[in-house]
Amino acid sequence: MPVKVFVSKVDTPLGHNLTRILSQTPVGSRIEVPEEEEEPPVADPNQETPPAKKEKPPKENYTIIGSLGFFEPDESLNARPTQILETGDKKKDAARKEALEKNPTPSVAPKWVSSVVDSRNQEVLKETLLASDIIIYDLVSSLEETSFAISFLAENADKFEKPKTFIGISTVMTWARTKIEVEDADSLTEDEFRRRKGHPNFKNHLALEKEITKQGKKANLKTYVIASGLVYHAGDSLFHYLLRDAWHNEPALICYGEGNNVLPCIHLDDLVTIIVEVVETNPEQKYLVAVDESKNNLMEITKAVSEALGSGQVKSLSQEDAFLDKRLTQQDFDMITCGLRIDAGHIKEMSIEWKYESGFIENLPTIIQEYKDARGLWPIKIMIHGPPGSRKTHFAYKLADHYKLHLISPDQVMQEAVERLEQKLTIEPADDAQAEELEAEREVLNELKESYKANNGKYASTQVIAFVREKLRSMPCRNQGYVLDGFPSLMDEATEIFKPNDEDAKDDGFPADEAIAPDFIFNLEASDNFIKQRVMRLPESAIAGTKYSEEALTKHLDEFRKNNTDENTVLNFFDEIEIHPITLNVELSDLQPIEEQMLKTIGKPRNYGPTPEKIAEEKRLLEAARVKAEAAAAEERSKREQEELERHKRAVAEWNSKLEEVRQQEQEVLQTQSLPLRNYLMKHVIPTLTAGLIEVAKIRPEDPVDYLAEFMFKQNPLNNS
Repeated sequence: MPVKVFVSKVDTPLGHNLTRILSQTPVGSRIEVPEEEEEPPVADPNQETPPAKKEKPPKENYTIIGSLGFFEPDESLNARPTQILETGDKKKDAARKEALEKNPTPSVAPKWVSSVVDSRNQEVLKETLLASDIIIYDLVSSLEETSFAISFLAENADKFEKPKTFIGISTVMTWARTKIEVEDADSLTEDEFRRRKGHPNFKNHLALEKEITKQGKKANLKTYVIASGLVYHAGDSLFHYLLRDAWHNEPALICYGEGNNVLPCIHLDDLVTIIVEVVETNPEQKYLVAVDESKNNLMEITKAVSEALGSGQVKSLSQEDAFLDKRLTQQDFDMITCGLRIDAGHIKEMSIEWKYESGFIENLPTIIQEYKDARGLWPIKIMIHGPPGSRKTHFAYKLADHYKLHLISPDQVMQEAVERLEQKLTIEPADDAQAEELEAEREVLNELKESYKANNGKYASTQVIAFVREKLRSMPCRNQGYVLDGFPSLMDEATEIFKPNDEDAKDDGFPADEAIAPDFIFNLEASDNFIKQRVMRLPESAIAGTKYSEEALTKHLDEFRKNNTDENTVLNFFDEIEIHPITLNVELSDLQPIEEQMLKTIGKPRNYGPTPEKIAEEKRLLEAARVKAEAAAAEERSKREQEELERHKRAVAEWNSKLEEVRQQEQEVLQTQSLPLRNYLMKHVIPTLTAGLIEVAKIRPEDPVDYLAEFMFKQNPLNNS
């Protein structure tokens, strides 16, 4: 019969990695069972070959059942790594794949979970709990559901067909207010768990711990509580805000409060190992504290991250300022501001293989590498090589902008170095040591200025090489990467800049400084004639005062061709260390195909992508642009409608004016045409008709029309005559 293990929220880092290890663990494989001496098989004289030794059947792995913590995709988790980032480097790609396997996807169960139940349906959850042999809950993320589960199991313990094990993963925050009472002791011990006092925001967790321990006294229900240290890992864990700020080259990392509060920690991998060991061995100790051996405080951790990944600077702010940091939840704030010295007990006796027993700081290089692997945060290092006028700077700017890299040119590096030294020398020394340091900086600055003056506005080659190498080895360039614009251009320069560094030396035989050597080299090819023709077409304002005057350009081209023959080109240096340049012909009017080829060669960006704030700002700008466009369209539409209305009014007025003019003309014509008719009627009809109408008015006959007709007939002057 398979052993069924129910794990809550398999789409969280703890649930994901715990189920990953359990699904690979044969049941009982960690239990040390003394081997029984078997009697040798009796040989049969009639058989030619002796009977084979019986092999034990292989043990089955645990069957995993789980629930989800996220029932719908959460857009706020956009910083989590998702897709595999292929670089072509087998070592990097393997590390990336392994790191992503440890990373959960919210609302998605990992492939090794055999079935998923909807824990919101209590009837389904009850059936699942009764069907499981081992139940594991994370109190920190599932407080109410854990309480329901242990209560239900306790009520039905007498009906179990076989015993069950319940493991609650809690937190040392339930110890946060416990005072050290043992004389000469500098830490609490696991044996003092009965008098532990929790942080005010973790009182419910403490009460549930006690309830779980209490229900473990039932015959068919065995319970364990594992009080975990503050958990860190390569994903979105407690110290992620420090790693992220350091990688993004913040001027200083923030330490909230004085930072002298000790943080009891444990790496997620070690916590998972301890839980699996408890599942396998069922120890007698029912309450276990799972912390590593470190006693680092918040300031030490912050400073270590800053020195290993960032600027090396730390800035202290009040604890209240932490509430302004939107990345920190209330729970995060409670944890990083707690101060607790506590030692593990029983887990020290376990035969487990620790990965980070010595703590966060001691293992920081490995943790940082895991952090980079999980998110694909490897630097992209690019060098652009080519003759003057081949548009190296154009491509360098394009690549630096697309990949968010640091653009490096010798002139820029030297200018920044001088400005940095001048700024530094404005500081008043605080002590003799700083005074000596500033004096040394002053000497360097004076040497630079003298060299610049003596070489007609150019710095000595050794100075440029030293400062460019320093720039390449700076943490920003080692975090994000760089684009080298046209430098180095000589074999000697490349040899000196990329020479192996003793501090980072590896046993892989790489003959250069692997931390700063470029990954991609683009060699731009163009003929002198093409370059001269292109420069001639540039406006005079773009050429004035630059090296692109006709005489200067010819000189620089000749010098470039002389230093870049097949025998002495700087590209040979990179070929020798197996970094092969990619040659691109840039004699094209349309540069887009060249840019697309560069992007295809390099691949996708290796960074966080836009931050939630950046995404929100882009949405705001798009919305503002949409509203503005709609308003402009509405205004234009209103303007056109008004113009159309005015045009219609003018047309109607013009039409009416012309119509009135036509009417007047018709009236005049009519009057002119009707004048003879009127004269005729006035002479022959109107007098008789008028007399008849007067006669009708006087007599008022019954049939006035007939009377009038008769009258006019009788009075017709023509008849009388």
